[in-house]
Amino acid sequence: METLKNKERLAGYMKGLRVSNSHAHHMTDEKINELGISSVLRQSYVGWCAMDIPKNAGEVSAFVAAVGARGFFLRLQRSLMELYSMHEPVSERTWEAYDERIKDAHADPDWHMQILREKCCYDNVVQDSYWSPGSGNGHGLFRPIFRINSFLYGYNKNAADHNGNNAQHLYGSGLNEIKDIDEYIAFVKKIIKMKKDEGCVGIKSAIAYDRHINIEPSRKANANAAFKDGAAQEDIVHFQDYIFDQICCIAAELDMPFQIHTGLGNMVRTRAMELQPLIDRHRNTNFVLMHGGYPWTDDIVALALYHNNVAVDLCWLPLLSFQTTCRLVNELIEVCNADRVVWGCDTWTSEESYGALLAVYEVLAHVLAEKIERNEMDIETAERYTEGVLHGNAKKIFKL
Repeated sequence: METLKNKERLAGYMKGLRVSNSHAHHMTDEKINELGISSVLRQSYVGWCAMDIPKNAGEVSAFVAAVGARGFFLRLQRSLMELYSMHEPVSERTWEAYDERIKDAHADPDWHMQILREKCCYDNVVQDSYWSPGSGNGHGLFRPIFRINSFLYGYNKNAADHNGNNAQHLYGSGLNEIKDIDEYIAFVKKIIKMKKDEGCVGIKSAIAYDRHINIEPSRKANANAAFKDGAAQEDIVHFQDYIFDQICCIAAELDMPFQIHTGLGNMVRTRAMELQPLIDRHRNTNFVLMHGGYPWTDDIVALALYHNNVAVDLCWLPLLSFQTTCRLVNELIEVCNADRVVWGCDTWTSEESYGALLAVYEVLAHVLAEKIERNEMDIETAERYTEGVLHGNAKKIFKL
């Protein structure tokens, strides 16, 4: 009974908090305003569930039977029910009603921002517009972060990262093709400094979708060989490792936190522990390791324990798995300073962002109420912890 009371108190406390959201990919207004039930599902992690998204009510029953117990679906459905005053879950019978209410709401072009400002209570959202790295999306709520993957593919103008971006194409307008490593590093630094001056609050790497994340020390001469026509793959890896190391130095010099995607990606050497040597080499760089390193969450805990320049971002994980996130938060409380854990929705739509927020509320209330029950913290400490995770820590790390 006491645990339930503490959960309810913590839930009420969190609902009244302003939130600094550490990570999102919020869609542009044009795409947001075209949303209905099918497109909300398609532009969410429910689209990962290896089932075609229903196009009409007749396809819903089989879809819900297949994915209805999955975390991604349950969190989004909970959000839709609350936002659109639906008293029944998604089904063949309710499909058209959901679709109509979503479309009617989005007839107001400001509806998606009302959700973020008023329902989610966001003060800031750190925005990764990977389709236009370092850009905002026209709303002051969003604070852009600069994705740097394209710099790892600037050894010639024909290479591209998994988003199709090449740094020399994106930022080298009017320049001859760069074929010298020192000139290229100066170019990289110039662009990152420019993006900071334009308002970017940090830099972001998602190379786990391009290659492994083990960044080894590389000699300049080996890196320079990647500029040659027909460069060997070994030369390209040396180039990428060298550039990544240099970007870590630039991040420290410019005092920009460095978000790094950990876990999953292409699942080839993408566990967070692959970053240990890099972090050890760059103790003046502030790293924010993302997604809890799922499924290798123990790596994140160990790195946070050992390195004071590592912060942990819970983004995405509460949407995926309540149990995994609870276990990770429990361990982080025990080994990591309270000011080094942040949360981001990691979503494209306001509907899923609200679902992600409700999910992290549930995790924090559950974990902290149990800590109180075991006399490991008091209610006031638990409230301070939630305020840090949901607002204060990201505000400090990204200087929001």
